[in-house]
Amino acid sequence: MPVRKRRSKPKAKKGKVRNATPTTVDGINFKSKLEVYCYEQLKSSGISFKYEEDRFTLVEPFTFTHDSWELGKIKGERSFKKANPNIRAITYTPDFVGVYDKQPFIIETKGLMTDSFPMRWKLFKKHIQEGKIQYDLYMPRNRKQIDETINIIKSKNESIKPRRK
Repeated sequence: MPVRKRRSKPKAKKGKVRNATPTTVDGINFKSKLEVYCYEQLKSSGISFKYEEDRFTLVEPFTFTHDSWELGKIKGERSFKKANPNIRAITYTPDFVGVYDKQPFIIETKGLMTDSFPMRWKLFKKHIQEGKIQYDLYMPRNRKQIDETINIIKSKNESIKPRRK
């Protein structure tokens, strides 16, 4: 009896978002149309922001001083080998970082999430909390939520202002 090969989902290349259409607007390369929509809405709303310019280090790089044997690849073959003791940093680069009426915010547009993103997002929230950084965080997943995010940013800050008589 022949053995069937299991079909696996095609893996997205590093840095590429699955099911996203890369698009260039105003000389900026966006990873998805959802990011483009967010960019255009922020711009038309007069909210100041930067696109993928800030990088946060969530876990500093370190050297593991004990032995660690793991599955690795040597010349294309899988093998059980001693792992590299140098551990890279875990970083996070949000899509949009901005300030509206002195209140900093971060918008992370997410259509489909990668497997690693929920953990990275939790680490980022912990980083914000422990660093006592006063960012408001937003994660819209569609155009309607982007519009709502912009309305929240604008109305939140307007409701804080004292009313003139």
